[in-house]
Amino acid sequence: MDPMADRQAEFVRLLTQYSSRIFGFVLALCVNRADAEDVFQNTSVVLWEKFDKYQPGSNFFAWACRIAYFEALYDRRKSSRVRTLSDEAWQALAADALAVSEDKEESQEALSECLENLSAADRDLLHQKYFLQRSVAEIAESCSKSIHSIYRALSRLHDNLLECVRRAMAAN
Repeated sequence: MDPMADRQAEFVRLLTQYSSRIFGFVLALCVNRADAEDVFQNTSVVLWEKFDKYQPGSNFFAWACRIAYFEALYDRRKSSRVRTLSDEAWQALAADALAVSEDKEESQEALSECLENLSAADRDLLHQKYFLQRSVAEIAESCSKSIHSIYRALSRLHDNLLECVRRAMAAN
């Protein structure tokens, strides 16, 4: 593969990995979904045009959100709509949207680590309930256990996972 093809593949990988989070950031800044979709499309084009300035290994999401912020700002300024927020309030909104998105990523990473540390039986119970979307009654029947014992097990798992995520987030 040539270097340009490698660079294109890396761009597609990163944009695919972070597109929903970038769109969420843009959506928080825009008045409506149609505006957000336009800003996201413009942002994607600018990201590709400026991808040679991106430092591999650095925080792609933060870099992309910075560009998205300026694209949303440009869209806001060219719009003829009445502005309901001051520039300062709008900047604060952008900062908050970015912080929330980063916190969400950290908590999802912490949850993944916590799930890996569960026993196989506990992971199987969560898999049945949340991925296979089986009812507690169905799980109880398949395990030859009472419905009450399944509810207790799920409650214990929820509490343990919540505490594990809290500890992991506090450590970071």
